[in-house]
Amino acid sequence: MSIEWLTSREAARRLGVSAATLYAYVSRGLLRSESTDGQRERRYRADDVTRLKRRRDVGRKAESIAGHALDFGTPVLESALTLIEDNHLYYRGVDASQLARTSSLEDVACLLWECDEAPFAATNLPPLTTALRRAWLAAASLGPVDRCLVLLPAASALDHPSWVEDRAAMLETGVRVLRLLTAAITAQPLSAKPVHEQLAAAWKVSPQQAPLIRAALVLSADHEFNASAFAARVVASTGANLYGAVLAGLAAINGPRHGGLTRRVAGLFDEMRRVPDIEAELAQRIRQHIFIPGFGHQLYPDGDVRAQTLFELLHELAPKSPELAFAERLATDTERLINRKPNIDFSTVVVEKALGLPKDSALAMFLLGRTVGWIAHALEQAAHGALIRPRARYTGPRPNVEAQ
Repeated sequence: MSIEWLTSREAARRLGVSAATLYAYVSRGLLRSESTDGQRERRYRADDVTRLKRRRDVGRKAESIAGHALDFGTPVLESALTLIEDNHLYYRGVDASQLARTSSLEDVACLLWECDEAPFAATNLPPLTTALRRAWLAAASLGPVDRCLVLLPAASALDHPSWVEDRAAMLETGVRVLRLLTAAITAQPLSAKPVHEQLAAAWKVSPQQAPLIRAALVLSADHEFNASAFAARVVASTGANLYGAVLAGLAAINGPRHGGLTRRVAGLFDEMRRVPDIEAELAQRIRQHIFIPGFGHQLYPDGDVRAQTLFELLHELAPKSPELAFAERLATDTERLINRKPNIDFSTVVVEKALGLPKDSALAMFLLGRTVGWIAHALEQAAHGALIRPRARYTGPRPNVEAQ
């Protein structure tokens, strides 16, 4: 297939930008320019221009899933971890939907971290010192996510090898962090068993339905430079250890516009169960400009593939669940009104409801899955070695130079 080439004027017109902005895109690595057929003027591939326009139009200053303005796509950093393209999600080139059916979270960690299974040796557990035991007791009455926020800093201060910057040592630290957070979520002793098995045992889920938990973990592992991954990566770029990077991710994911959005979806489920007419209630909320959580995603114009995969597995492993039937009715009514399909926040809550899991389990699964991604970003950034320091576009008053 022949390549269509554009002049700078044609490329700028298709993107709706000035020539100066076009050159800025090239300097920032967002667009490639090439010399062709001995021509002096640089040329631009039409498919590159189309791809950049689609990415910018889908995300840049789009309405975020929480109904707030969001500058999507800035800053741009290079990463070999995750690709979101053509309504598919790939981890290092491997389809995440297929991994959700066949692999554990530990398998995906090995893929994203580019390592073998050695760091997951049974003996690689965080040091359970007296101080950590005290922190554990102090956090016992908290919810699972808050327990993570209490225990992670306590363990970090006591895990001295975690400051070793050798890659092998960092991989082992990553495993210890993942296992500590799993224990914090389950409120069970530290264990080297696969994460999904620990969750299933703590939540009394049958082995037949445990793959739903595994799939939710795998599909949550990474999603490019989302807010929590970027927070973790910025902290990692300062030279902080993996505990610090993951703590940054934890703080971000707990916010109601990110992972904490699952709590709002769970609240929507509870509210819609009490109304006599779901569609009428939804229509009323739309007229009142009340945000309906759990629907739509800027990067998946045809529907969130992670949600689609979880719904397929729910039909296979919990086909008679009344919670699944209710969720699909709610999703159908909502899509008919706002033309948006369910996203992963909605579908993980459906898993929580269908399996009868404890409150906040959807967020807990999302958190543990995403921990693998935060560590992958921290490892990649450590190998890169640079400090992430975006520049600001100043919008305040200009200084009065003449008065100085």
